[in-house]
Amino acid sequence: MPRALTGLRLSGYHISMEVCPAFIDETGVLSGPRHLQPLYGIGALVVPDSRVATNRLYRLHFNFIAHLREARRRIRDQVHASGQRPTLDELDSLMSSTRHHEYKFNNISLHNVQQYIDLLNLYFEFPEMQFHALIMDRTSPEYTLAQWNGDTWQAYADLTRRLLELQLDRDVFAIMDLQDKPDNSSIYLEDIICAVPAVKGCLRAASETSIYLQIVDLLLGCVQFDWKDANGYYSATSGKAAAKREVTNFVKSRLGLRPADAFLASGVACRSWHTPSLFTINRGSWPAGD
Repeated sequence: MPRALTGLRLSGYHISMEVCPAFIDETGVLSGPRHLQPLYGIGALVVPDSRVATNRLYRLHFNFIAHLREARRRIRDQVHASGQRPTLDELDSLMSSTRHHEYKFNNISLHNVQQYIDLLNLYFEFPEMQFHALIMDRTSPEYTLAQWNGDTWQAYADLTRRLLELQLDRDVFAIMDLQDKPDNSSIYLEDIICAVPAVKGCLRAASETSIYLQIVDLLLGCVQFDWKDANGYYSATSGKAAAKREVTNFVKSRLGLRPADAFLASGVACRSWHTPSLFTINRGSWPAGD
């Protein structure tokens, strides 16, 4: 007889996942100039029921790609008809990929801001999803890599493990943005992450393959941008900053915040919002070095 399926409950045609996917991404760096990269963050998106969400998210994604493809066709026709050289904006559109488009916070601009808002608006239609972030302030006097002997790979693995231990309330299979293990390291990320009791498996995957990993990048980007924007990192006349600010304020509005309300409130170690879906931010403290 065939083996019974494990991890699934069958009821008619409905399948309920006992182990659900959790998508994990990071932002910033753990070494290098602090004034350029003041924050380091890790985000996790838990998706208890991916059936309907996956269809709708990818349908929106493919519609956006079709829109880009049509825009490129119109530009080609216009350039051909005018006999003029394309402008820089037209060249950017012609050179952009329509085969493997990836949503990234750093790529938000005035030309595509609505597509990013549409994607995040759809994300918030699924209240069962959970987003969790661990944010480290590298400008803090507590910042040190001494506990890991300066090993950023070990620090990354341990901080990710810390976030998952802190926030997971159900069993998950972790799908992590692809990070290349240093050749001189004996530490395997999968071993560290799978040591978390709620993690039943782990896989590193390129973010371009998963719309969910891209959503983690966007939500983390909003949290990081909000802090940097409040601390004067962006010009008031920057078009790209204005577009990112619009996306960030949209996420705030969905969580019931005003544009002036900060994601990272001074002196607050942990914040959480439960409407329309669970959204938590933990401000981590760096462990003291040995």
